[in-house]
Amino acid sequence: MFRSAAALTSVIAAVVLSGACSQSPTAPTPTATGGVVVGRVSQEPTSTPAAIIPNVPPVLGATRFVAFGDSMTCGSPSAFDSLVQITCTPVVGGGYPERLRAMLTAYSNQQQFGVTNRGLPGEPAFDGEHRLQSELSELMGGSVPLSLRPQALLLLEGINDMNAGISPARAASSVAGMVQTARLFNLTVLVATIPQTYRSVDSMGVVRENSAEQVPVFNAELRRLVSGLQNVRVVDLYAAFGTSSYGTYVGLDGLHLTPAGYDRMAQWFHAAIVDQFPVRGSLQ
Repeated sequence: MFRSAAALTSVIAAVVLSGACSQSPTAPTPTATGGVVVGRVSQEPTSTPAAIIPNVPPVLGATRFVAFGDSMTCGSPSAFDSLVQITCTPVVGGGYPERLRAMLTAYSNQQQFGVTNRGLPGEPAFDGEHRLQSELSELMGGSVPLSLRPQALLLLEGINDMNAGISPARAASSVAGMVQTARLFNLTVLVATIPQTYRSVDSMGVVRENSAEQVPVFNAELRRLVSGLQNVRVVDLYAAFGTSSYGTYVGLDGLHLTPAGYDRMAQWFHAAIVDQFPVRGSLQ
């Protein structure tokens, strides 16, 4: 009898203890207060917070460029008399260097850009090799402050060589030599392929072939010669203009560009510069 009473007492104690534990602070029982459930807070987010993106303007790692080449760098207009032009008289609005500078300024108005136009109409690349050495010695000379020295060379040349009867391979070799000269001055080089030129006939019936068939050969050889060179980038103007741009991007003389053509040329150099000289942290 005494054993049965002791056992009954143990069972009652266990039940009481179990009820007390269910009211532990670590497991509160939800209660309703004014229609609001209290005592249980979900740890799951109800929505994904929006990302906080600072408004950081784009910044480029290079701001000083020198554009070197022949009449297409100078910005000569498309006219048959410009084929014998010996001074740089660019089209209205400037050639591609001036247009490029405006595009860079619009892209990153926190920076000051310089694009020096060193185009010389009628110049073949085999002469340009010597002129480039002289120009860069002047622009990069010890008397020029570091803050004014160009950081990259924009290069387009070679069509006048082929128009003078020089082979595409030799013309491309001269341009590749210019690339190497610029690298000796620690410049990054953006070298362009030649846009497709076209056979034309002037008002006197004079036919100008403009080396139209040799341009693709030159471009292929130029790509081969500069392929793999450090800090050298090909700007493919041949692809940018396509092979049916006569009268739109290329003027009626079949060689020089229209204002729309110089705009397109500047756009492709601009895109190459933005891609070549990004600055981390500017959200490009």
